[in-house]
Amino acid sequence: MNAGYKRAGFSLIEMLAVVLVIVLLTSVVSLNVGSGGEDLKREQIAQRLAAMMGEAQVEAEFSGADHGLYFELTGSLQERRFRGSWLRRYDQGWAETKGNQALMESVTFPEATEIFLTLSSDPDVEITSRPLDLRPEPHIIFYAGGEVTEGTIEWTDAKSGELLYLMEWDLFGRVVLLAGGEEASRLEFP
Repeated sequence: MNAGYKRAGFSLIEMLAVVLVIVLLTSVVSLNVGSGGEDLKREQIAQRLAAMMGEAQVEAEFSGADHGLYFELTGSLQERRFRGSWLRRYDQGWAETKGNQALMESVTFPEATEIFLTLSSDPDVEITSRPLDLRPEPHIIFYAGGEVTEGTIEWTDAKSGELLYLMEWDLFGRVVLLAGGEEASRLEFP
C-alpha cells in the first residue's frame, strides 16, 4: 500500500457519533411542547429521517447487503398518513430488517401532510397502500457498494400546500435537508 495514501470518508464510529448527537438534540427539542409543538415534531421527524438514511447507507456497506426505504399510505381516507419502512435484501428477496430495530424504525409522517417522491429513475413516483401479499422493492435503495438511488422528497402541508421540508440526496448518499425549501436553513448529513 502506498504510504501517502489516505482513505477519504467517515468511519462507522464517526457516523454513529453524528447519529447520537442528532438523536440527543432532537430529544431535547421534543421536550418543548408549547405552541410550536407540531412544528417541532415535524422537524424531529425530518431530521431523524435524514440521519437514518445516512445510517442505512453505512449499514448497507458494513453488512454487505442492500437496504432500502419503501413509502406507503396507511389509514383511512380521513386519516391517511405516509409511512417509510426500512427493508433489507435477503436471499429470498426484500423483507423487514432484522437486528437493531431502534436504528431502522419506520418513519410515520403526521396527518395532514403530503409526501412527493422524485427519483432519478422515476420522476413521478406514486405512493400507494402496500399490497398485503407482496414483498415490494423499496423506492430508495442503499446499495452495499456505496451508491444510493438519487432523488428528492417534498414534504408539504396538505391543507395549504406550503412546502415544509425538501430533502435531497445524491448518488453517494449525501443528504441535504432544507426547512421550508429555504437555502438559509440547509442542514447536511454525511
